[in-house]
Amino acid sequence: MNNQHPSDAGFPEVPATAVKTDRRRFSLVWLVPLVAVLIGGWLVVKALTEKGPVITITFKSADGLEAGKTKIKFKDVEIGVVEEVHLGKDLSHVVAKAQLVKEAESFLSENTRFWVVRARVSASAIHGLGTVFSGAYIDVDPGKKGKPATSFQGLEEPPIVTTGLPGRHFILESERRGSLEVGAPIYYRQIRAGEVVAYNLSEDGTKIISKVFVNAPYHLFVRNSTRFWSASGVDLKLDATGITLETESLVTILVGGIAFDSIDGDPGREKEAPEDSTFKLFPSHEAAKQKIYSVKNHYVLFFDESVRGLGVGAPVEFRGIPIGQVIDIKPEFDLKLNKAKIPVIIAAEPERISFIGQLPDGVTRETLVDHLIERGFRAQLRTGNLLTGQLYIAIDLFPDAKPAKMVRGGRYGYPEFPTTPTQLEEIGSKVTQLVAKIDKIPIEQIGNDLRDTMQGAKRIVNSPELLETVKSLNAAVKELQAFTVELRTRTAPEVTATLQQAQRSLAAAESSLAADSPQQYRVKAALDEIAGAARSLRLLTEFLEAHPESLLRGKGSEK
Repeated sequence: MNNQHPSDAGFPEVPATAVKTDRRRFSLVWLVPLVAVLIGGWLVVKALTEKGPVITITFKSADGLEAGKTKIKFKDVEIGVVEEVHLGKDLSHVVAKAQLVKEAESFLSENTRFWVVRARVSASAIHGLGTVFSGAYIDVDPGKKGKPATSFQGLEEPPIVTTGLPGRHFILESERRGSLEVGAPIYYRQIRAGEVVAYNLSEDGTKIISKVFVNAPYHLFVRNSTRFWSASGVDLKLDATGITLETESLVTILVGGIAFDSIDGDPGREKEAPEDSTFKLFPSHEAAKQKIYSVKNHYVLFFDESVRGLGVGAPVEFRGIPIGQVIDIKPEFDLKLNKAKIPVIIAAEPERISFIGQLPDGVTRETLVDHLIERGFRAQLRTGNLLTGQLYIAIDLFPDAKPAKMVRGGRYGYPEFPTTPTQLEEIGSKVTQLVAKIDKIPIEQIGNDLRDTMQGAKRIVNSPELLETVKSLNAAVKELQAFTVELRTRTAPEVTATLQQAQRSLAAAESSLAADSPQQYRVKAALDEIAGAARSLRLLTEFLEAHPESLLRGKGSEK
């Protein structure tokens, strides 16, 4: 530091003067820091009041996330930025800490969803192609209003965002997922009307719950009678009318899809289905067109023969018409009887059969099945496909079936419906019975008797008596042959001459009796005379009856 006096530096000396100040006067110098303090406080208060919430989002990995660079967007509008990314305590996930703008606080709730938008290629479309140049970012779906939240579980797959879109959500239940994917299209009469939003397994694990969104105005056509069916792939059907090929679009062939339409009822008179209504998802269009019956009666059938080719879902038919299906097959073995039986549980739909006429006396709807069983109603296994060996259960009337009754209160809890053997089994049983009867025939004894008979016949043939008898028979045959020769050479010509003479006599008689022959004329004249004599005799007889005295007196003269 330089302590040189000013005069030593070449500057002129200035005489010192006394300055008189007023201590009560406020200096403007203090106004500047005061204003600075006020402005700083105002900025701090403004920054604090305008600062948005700080949230944490948990992901399985930090792929595409970078602190200070990864943006958070809603509808392509930046609403925040990731400030920090660190590993979770259990090292199984990462936690992204983000600062959001003040406006984002209004839609943050427990239903808000976050996911990382990256470039993705799927069978249905290409997503996030712009992130190849701009980098990945976090997208957000506000969802429905709920409780406020600041910690969220990020989604690994981008969801279908329907918030704010006109339309309705519906719930579909199915036994299998099939080829259904999130984003799969939904069609109404081959017009794209929505898409699959999400799907998951039910809590009991028995069915698949799918959530779909139908855009406006197509959601107005979803009514109580509407049916949804899987339109995945190609529906190829071969019947008497020819080959039928059905598909909704090329997309459904590749990634699957769903179609819906009103099958029963009058769509114009039915009310629209409300939000989150539940429908059954049928496996095909043909299944969706079938009539739904509410009444189902369960029975258990016991079969002694093999049920190979019979599976769960096999049809139960009455003369070719489906009336139910097989729902369970449980083989069992009776150790006491040393016999195996196959219990088959079926679900029949009695509404498929209509009954005409009045019920017999004492028979009601509840006892109608028992009445039919007494008349020969039975269940039988039959082959439905000769190529695959697939079996089905046929229920029909068998008048010659053994008497049986419905058994209730069994260990399965269902009434036991009587069965009858298959045709092949009946043939096998008859063959078995025939073999058993053949086994009872004393074939060995019959063979011994036949052998004894042959030996006796041989002894008789070789006996001297039989030889003498044969010689006598030969002599008799020779005499008969000689008599035949004599008859042919001597007697036959005489018989022929006699026949010729008789023929000539008949010819002469025929010529004599001809209509124009003299003999015929003479015979006619003789007959006329005989007729005249007969008339005279009759007149005489009548006269004598009237005048018997004329025999004594004579005829006399007439007066």
